[in-house]
Amino acid sequence: MKKHKLLSISAVIMMLSAYGCSLDEFNPSGISTEQEWSTPAGYEKKVNDCYFDLVRIVYGQAEDTYLMVAEGGTDIWQDTNPDGTNGNWSKLLRYEDYGASNGMLNEGYAGFYGILSACNAAVHYADKVEGLSETRINELVSEARFIRAHALYNIVEQWGGKYLPLEPMNSPISVLPCSSVNDFYKVILEDLEFAMKNLPITQEVKGHVTRAAAYHLYAKACLTFSTYTDGLGNTTALTESESKDYQEKAKTAADFQIQNAGSLGVKLYDNVEAVFDENNKAADYLIQNAGSLGVKLYDDVEAVFDENNNKNNEEALFIVCHSTITAYNPRGNYFNRVWKHSEAYNNNTSGIYLSGMTPSYATNINGYEVPKLAKGNCYMEPSKYMLDLYGEKDGRYKAFFKDTYYVNNATNSTKNGYTWNEADAQRYGLSTSRVGNSAYDITLGDTAVYLSRKTYTQAERNACRYAIFNLEDNYADTKSPLKFFPSLKKADCPSLYAGSNASKPYSSADCIVYRLGETYLISAEIDWRLGNNQSAAERLNILRNRACKGHDHSMDITASEVTQDFLLDEYAREMIGEWNRWMTLKRFRAFESRITKANPQITKFDKNIHYLRPIPTAELLLIDNANEYQNPGY
Repeated sequence: MKKHKLLSISAVIMMLSAYGCSLDEFNPSGISTEQEWSTPAGYEKKVNDCYFDLVRIVYGQAEDTYLMVAEGGTDIWQDTNPDGTNGNWSKLLRYEDYGASNGMLNEGYAGFYGILSACNAAVHYADKVEGLSETRINELVSEARFIRAHALYNIVEQWGGKYLPLEPMNSPISVLPCSSVNDFYKVILEDLEFAMKNLPITQEVKGHVTRAAAYHLYAKACLTFSTYTDGLGNTTALTESESKDYQEKAKTAADFQIQNAGSLGVKLYDNVEAVFDENNKAADYLIQNAGSLGVKLYDDVEAVFDENNNKNNEEALFIVCHSTITAYNPRGNYFNRVWKHSEAYNNNTSGIYLSGMTPSYATNINGYEVPKLAKGNCYMEPSKYMLDLYGEKDGRYKAFFKDTYYVNNATNSTKNGYTWNEADAQRYGLSTSRVGNSAYDITLGDTAVYLSRKTYTQAERNACRYAIFNLEDNYADTKSPLKFFPSLKKADCPSLYAGSNASKPYSSADCIVYRLGETYLISAEIDWRLGNNQSAAERLNILRNRACKGHDHSMDITASEVTQDFLLDEYAREMIGEWNRWMTLKRFRAFESRITKANPQITKFDKNIHYLRPIPTAELLLIDNANEYQNPGY
């Protein structure tokens, strides 16, 4: 059946973004949309539109499914449901009964195409703006071009060479043409080259893109494109020479900022051409001049995701803001919930639960100070392999994961704490001799549950007033782990919890999409690919010593230790939960080896299919060339 009068989801989004929510809506100014966008205020509003769906759909204020798409189905995340019974969440994590109808894909696909549409309009109207200097127009359009590059990067890496519109749409479309991966990267890199030259170093408006972010994404995009020597998907395979050239460009951009972070008097090149001049390649552009570009690497890893640094994070290169003021959020009182999916506490008796704990935003109960406790979703948990990657001296485990919970619900007659009951004792495998025994009472605000990496004996656990649960027991069956796992706390900021109900919590915490720590990893990976293992080790050791307890270099590695597996392990240790893992494994073409090594839950991965995500059914139903447009195998 023909559908020529319908538009695909991506086309609908583009038309609405380009021409407003309704072509017939009342405009009290009396001027056309195009006239408004040619004014300074109107054009700045158009550029602001480019950020809208980043907040509203992709990073925080929808159902946050893109986190699962970007991280799930990999070596480091597992399904918390042992039988794979959590609907589309389980299917995506396991590649089981997984295809176009999986609704997990809709937000990312529609969101990034919506972002693309807004950016296309901003780029298109840049040369029609009157009343702004050329410098200011270039700064503004650079924001749009960076965000467009970010959207295209995510689209092409998740779904492959698909629809690539670069102009606003004004007519229906029923057939979506496919562009090659090469075409996507041509636009991505051109946009970022323009952004590197024209973006301001700092912005008055928090969350708006700065020049440092452009260098980072340029390095990441060059590196990623360089891996397409195998012609994966709809790609014209790169030659080894072309691949090396892109890696050299990535290296130049990535390294500018790192080597002299925070140093004074560092020159910032006046134009992008100077950055890539052969004589300046040794500058390692991004890494050497972090201070000049307004970012720095924190000295201690605990500072990176300290909630006190969330709203002014000095390591962040690109953030998506969520406001404490409801009116500033696109979905109003529907805040960021990205942290909830990997939170183990969800008030469910199959996992971390105690009658002495209840979802609550209270910080003082019956005169006792208590931490806030919000109910999570408990959908995804780190694999045992993931947690075992952190050595005894690696401070990233403590900095990135929550393994301790506290009593905040008084159950005893004195109202000062919790008295054990039989169900709770049995849940944690503890002797029932503690039931009703006041010697085991836990005062409000004291430890209730501790998830231990060290394995305690049964006698030691029975002797402790609070519940100790050994992680070894949680992962006794690595294919079907239990729900007693450490929760990732990178985006979990209790001081920024929002809403009136801790059982349905939101957060106004910002999402850190790119940060300088990843730039170090990218630089090390490029060095490894170019055969410079010594330089790669030096880059990695900066991150590793930052994470090392005591910073005594006891976690340093040698050049001979830099291998593909080690790099993938280090990416996991540093970047877990930051919208990276799926695309990282794809860049290394390492799904098969890493899943076999680390995630026994996944038995259905097919290398001939699953290196690309399926196009959502919601898109396919609206186009005439659905069979052609869908990725192979779905």
